[in-house]
Amino acid sequence: MSMRESSRAGARRGSLRPDTVVDTALALVNHGGLESLTMRRLSDALGTQPPTLYRLFHDKDALVDAMADAVLAAALGPLPQADWEARVTAVAERLRAALLAQRDGARIVGGAYTTRHPTLAIADSLLAAVQDAGFTVDAAMCAITTVFSYVLGEALEQQGRTDVDLDDIKASLCDDDYPHLARSPLPALLDFDTRFAFGLRTITAGLREQLTHQHAT
Repeated sequence: MSMRESSRAGARRGSLRPDTVVDTALALVNHGGLESLTMRRLSDALGTQPPTLYRLFHDKDALVDAMADAVLAAALGPLPQADWEARVTAVAERLRAALLAQRDGARIVGGAYTTRHPTLAIADSLLAAVQDAGFTVDAAMCAITTVFSYVLGEALEQQGRTDVDLDDIKASLCDDDYPHLARSPLPALLDFDTRFAFGLRTITAGLREQLTHQHAT
């Protein structure tokens, strides 16, 4: 049974559930990208009418917020019994994996504003780790927003770079105009796993340095 047939069968059997709407919306995005998601297309896939959806989600922004929660829920789970850096790294890696598992996941989460459990639980896990390290409350909040923004930005960059032609880039690089780029290994630009690991290590090293400075003052 196709997604459309399954959704319509569910709509016929009883009241439409918000989680069914969210799952169908995410499936539509996986198929056609975030731009393809409209309330009309979504209602067609569910075998219902737009007013039914608006009774569950007052507008598309509210639906995207719920979609963001569903994406972030995949990053939840118990953390290892380890030091703060390992815990921060674990949360960041899970968050990245959750964003990349959904087409346009970073755009969905980045364009949402939600205060439901998944978002709050991820923030709380990061906050617990950096506070256990000894950061002040203000510094801890800056630390977790730095980590979250980095993960989101890297995922957004990766999901938006699906059609990069390195040969075209290399052909446009003149030694006289761009000597350093011309002699650099361009494939490294698209080695997102290495980029992510390097950046995350840099951030945790910077946080560690901040912590040392905080304790010295």
